[in-house]
Amino acid sequence: MLGKSLKLGELYKELRMARGLKLKDVARDNLSVSQLSKFENGQNMLAADKLLLAISGIHMTFSEFGHALNNYKESDFFKIGNKIVELQSKRDIESLKKILDTYGDYENFDTYNRLNRLVVRVAIHTLDPSYIISDEDKEFLTTYLYNIEEWTEYELNLFGNTMIILSIEDLIFLGKAFIERNKLYISIPTNKKNAQIALLNLIMILIESKELYHANYFINYLEKLLTYQDMFIIVSLNFLKQMIAYLQGEITDKSELEHYIDMVEKLGNPTMAMFLRANMEQLLRNFDSNK
Repeated sequence: MLGKSLKLGELYKELRMARGLKLKDVARDNLSVSQLSKFENGQNMLAADKLLLAISGIHMTFSEFGHALNNYKESDFFKIGNKIVELQSKRDIESLKKILDTYGDYENFDTYNRLNRLVVRVAIHTLDPSYIISDEDKEFLTTYLYNIEEWTEYELNLFGNTMIILSIEDLIFLGKAFIERNKLYISIPTNKKNAQIALLNLIMILIESKELYHANYFINYLEKLLTYQDMFIIVSLNFLKQMIAYLQGEITDKSELEHYIDMVEKLGNPTMAMFLRANMEQLLRNFDSNK
């Protein structure tokens, strides 16, 4: 594994040589052997456009190169994000509060520090509703998301992890905004996966709130993103469509929903079955209480 001490040019050289490529194999009209050699030896930096050419020249994506540059580890933001999800699933409020004490301190910009901490606080709130998220924080969140014209993976994760505290009006508006503002990045596999999960959660919240018209709007968009490889999302989405049919009276027997879950379990996916059953019970409970 490459050491953290490797500089950009040194890293590039090691990756190039590991792929059996010589400098002349990478060079092209506007990227000379001399420029590449000076870059690798730390004598010169490459301009952004030439760096992208150099990376594509060794048949790597920019994200793969960045992953190698980060010593093949997740960024702190996504590493801590995964830890928050894990603690939330374990209902470990105390550990979440410990993360809250330090989370975001590596940021230089106060806005991101506040947003990062808000993600942790929302996770605590979902486990303990008495833990209050102020209207000021909600307004700060919505204002930030409204003002970002092109959503990257950061905004997508932020929206997905805080949507539970948003009003239905803000949720619908921001959901439609995210569809438009994420178009430049939706072709990136990790971005697409996170977008699908965010949409799935958005649809669940809208069903719980009896906003079935808007739920169907986002269902139609999500279906356009799916391929045969997206089995988890496909199964979950089909189930939610059946839930809507049941709530609208098109399906009158709840046993049909149970049968669907049983089929998933028999196909060898008990975790998926447990996920669907828990969501069915939650959706029906919330829907009945809102009648």
